[in-house]
Amino acid sequence: MRKISSNQSGIALMIVLWILVLLMALATEFAFSMKMEVNTTRNYKEDTESYHLAKAGVNLALAELLKSSRFHSIHEEYGWIAGKSIATPSADTPPDSTTENQDEDGGQEFDIVNRTDIELEYGTITYIIRDENGKISINSAPKITLNKLLAYSGVSEKLEQDTISDSILDWIDADKNHHLNGAEDDYYRTQSPPYYAKNGKIETLDELLKIRGMTKEILYGSPEEDGQYKGIAQFLTVYKYSSVNPNTASEEILSILYTPEQVQVILGNRSSKGYHSLSLSTIFRVTATGKALDSRTQHTIETVVQKVGSGAKANMLIHYWNDNVLDL
Repeated sequence: MRKISSNQSGIALMIVLWILVLLMALATEFAFSMKMEVNTTRNYKEDTESYHLAKAGVNLALAELLKSSRFHSIHEEYGWIAGKSIATPSADTPPDSTTENQDEDGGQEFDIVNRTDIELEYGTITYIIRDENGKISINSAPKITLNKLLAYSGVSEKLEQDTISDSILDWIDADKNHHLNGAEDDYYRTQSPPYYAKNGKIETLDELLKIRGMTKEILYGSPEEDGQYKGIAQFLTVYKYSSVNPNTASEEILSILYTPEQVQVILGNRSSKGYHSLSLSTIFRVTATGKALDSRTQHTIETVVQKVGSGAKANMLIHYWNDNVLDL
């Protein structure tokens, strides 16, 4: 009887130990789960805060763009700048930004706006304004401009330039008629898989890869640093406007659109006084990033807007909105 009782006690002890192990495992899993829940909740809270900070950055940019200006330009030090308008007081400058009305000589013609690490409640805001009018519009560029752009980017053969430019024009126009070296449905239906010419405006730059003669290297540049092609995508926009703004166009684009003498005059004026002509842009790309306070969490929004009208009747039309730009 004592032997049986001893065995039962040993079994009971083993059961108790296993129950303790099970309870410890459950407690550990519960603690880990709670920690994950807390982290998830905190991350969601901080991402929401940074998202709304980024939206605030977009609104600060829109406030800048809605101001009446004499010109729009790109400054080497300050980035995108707007010339002061006599009719618009400097009090219109967006809040939480610093503006200098005059330089040491009292002759500065544009506002200097701080767009970096603007403190707002529970975090900071950084935003960038890029001028789409400083690029070549792929939907309205003439053949001569397309050929010059292709030549600059590394397409040396004249026939290849004509094939690509004519095919771009055929892709955009509404008719079924070929340009001399272009392509319509009869060409694209022989591809694998077959497809039709769009006969409408280009909506994304990736769409150019469907057009006869275009390659990824011509569009985005050679993968090698010293490769043949520079890539044309960096100089293009899909948005249509009346004319390129010489104040905001890059030197490469200026060299395509103007003579060497004109380019030197434009760059000289931009360097000496900040702008060349009283040219105003209408389409802008805004990238705004909000950062939560005491956290690595940040959220970036990108949008393309068009300024319609002027003065008190001006408003902004949104063409593109990316709610969550990933910096991979």
